[in-house]
Amino acid sequence: MLGAIFTLATLFGLIFGLVLLFLPTVVARSRNHPHAGNIFLVNLFFGWTFIGWVVSLLWACARTSRPVFYVPQYPTMPTTLQRPLVSAPVGTILSPTSYSGRR
Repeated sequence: MLGAIFTLATLFGLIFGLVLLFLPTVVARSRNHPHAGNIFLVNLFFGWTFIGWVVSLLWACARTSRPVFYVPQYPTMPTTLQRPLVSAPVGTILSPTSYSGRR
Protein backbone atom coordinates (compact mmCIF):
# COMPACT_ATOMS: atom_id res chain seq x y z
CA MET A 1 0.00 0.00 0.00
CA LEU A 2 2.78 2.42 0.87
CA GLY A 3 4.58 1.61 -2.38
CA ALA A 4 1.47 2.45 -4.44
CA ILE A 5 1.10 5.80 -2.68
CA PHE A 6 4.77 6.56 -3.26
CA THR A 7 4.43 5.65 -6.96
CA LEU A 8 1.30 7.78 -7.32
CA ALA A 9 2.96 10.74 -5.56
CA THR A 10 6.02 10.39 -7.79
CA LEU A 11 3.85 10.30 -10.91
CA PHE A 12 1.88 13.34 -9.73
CA GLY A 13 5.11 15.22 -8.96
CA LEU A 14 6.53 14.36 -12.39
CA ILE A 15 3.40 15.58 -14.19
CA PHE A 16 3.28 18.74 -12.07
CA GLY A 17 6.96 19.40 -12.79
CA LEU A 18 6.49 18.98 -16.55
CA VAL A 19 3.48 21.30 -16.55
CA LEU A 20 5.47 23.86 -14.58
CA LEU A 21 8.46 23.44 -16.91
CA PHE A 22 6.34 24.02 -20.02
CA LEU A 23 4.26 26.81 -18.49
CA PRO A 24 5.71 29.40 -20.92
CA THR A 25 4.60 27.26 -23.85
CA VAL A 26 1.12 26.87 -22.39
CA VAL A 27 0.89 30.64 -21.85
CA ALA A 28 2.08 31.36 -25.40
CA ARG A 29 -0.42 28.92 -26.93
CA SER A 30 -3.29 30.24 -24.85
CA ARG A 31 -2.51 33.85 -25.87
CA ASN A 32 -2.14 32.89 -29.57
CA HIS A 33 1.37 34.30 -29.57
CA PRO A 34 2.80 34.58 -33.12
CA HIS A 35 6.12 33.07 -31.95
CA ALA A 36 4.67 30.22 -29.91
CA GLY A 37 6.75 27.64 -31.80
CA ASN A 38 9.96 29.51 -31.09
CA ILE A 39 9.00 29.91 -27.44
CA PHE A 40 8.45 26.15 -27.28
CA LEU A 41 11.92 25.50 -28.72
CA VAL A 42 13.62 27.87 -26.26
CA ASN A 43 11.60 26.29 -23.47
CA LEU A 44 12.49 22.78 -24.61
CA PHE A 45 16.23 23.31 -24.92
CA PHE A 46 16.88 25.94 -22.25
CA GLY A 47 13.85 25.67 -19.98
CA TRP A 48 15.60 23.33 -17.58
CA THR A 49 17.84 26.24 -16.62
CA PHE A 50 16.18 28.92 -14.56
CA ILE A 51 17.34 31.72 -16.88
CA GLY A 52 16.01 29.97 -20.00
CA TRP A 53 12.69 29.35 -18.30
CA VAL A 54 12.35 32.98 -17.18
CA VAL A 55 13.31 34.27 -20.65
CA SER A 56 10.74 32.06 -22.35
CA LEU A 57 8.06 33.02 -19.80
CA LEU A 58 8.73 36.74 -20.28
CA TRP A 59 8.66 36.27 -24.06
CA ALA A 60 5.35 34.42 -23.81
CA CYS A 61 3.84 37.16 -21.64
CA ALA A 62 5.15 40.01 -23.80
CA ARG A 63 2.67 42.05 -25.78
CA THR A 64 2.50 41.04 -29.38
CA SER A 65 2.71 43.70 -32.05
CA ARG A 66 0.30 42.26 -34.56
CA PRO A 67 -1.32 44.79 -36.85
CA VAL A 68 -4.99 45.38 -36.24
CA PHE A 69 -6.95 45.08 -39.44
CA TYR A 70 -10.29 46.80 -39.52
CA VAL A 71 -12.37 48.74 -41.97
CA PRO A 72 -12.85 52.30 -40.80
CA GLN A 73 -16.43 53.42 -40.68
CA TYR A 74 -16.70 56.90 -42.06
CA PRO A 75 -19.93 58.82 -41.63
CA THR A 76 -21.92 59.04 -44.81
CA MET A 77 -23.00 62.46 -45.96
CA PRO A 78 -25.60 63.09 -48.62
CA THR A 79 -24.02 64.70 -51.65
CA THR A 80 -25.64 67.02 -54.11
CA LEU A 81 -25.03 66.87 -57.82
CA GLN A 82 -22.38 69.35 -58.86
CA ARG A 83 -22.91 71.54 -61.88
CA PRO A 84 -20.02 71.55 -64.32
CA LEU A 85 -17.96 74.71 -64.26
CA VAL A 86 -18.04 75.01 -68.04
CA SER A 87 -21.18 74.40 -70.01
CA ALA A 88 -19.37 73.56 -73.26
CA PRO A 89 -17.62 70.22 -73.79
CA VAL A 90 -13.88 70.16 -73.24
CA GLY A 91 -13.17 69.41 -76.89
CA THR A 92 -14.60 72.70 -78.05
CA ILE A 93 -12.71 74.76 -75.52
CA LEU A 94 -9.31 73.28 -76.30
CA SER A 95 -9.71 72.39 -79.94
CA PRO A 96 -6.52 71.43 -81.79
CA THR A 97 -7.37 73.80 -84.65
CA SER A 98 -6.92 76.82 -82.42
CA TYR A 99 -3.25 75.92 -82.14
CA SER A 100 -2.54 76.22 -85.85
CA GLY A 101 0.84 77.77 -85.41
CA ARG A 102 -0.28 81.30 -84.65
CA ARG A 103 1.22 82.91 -81.65
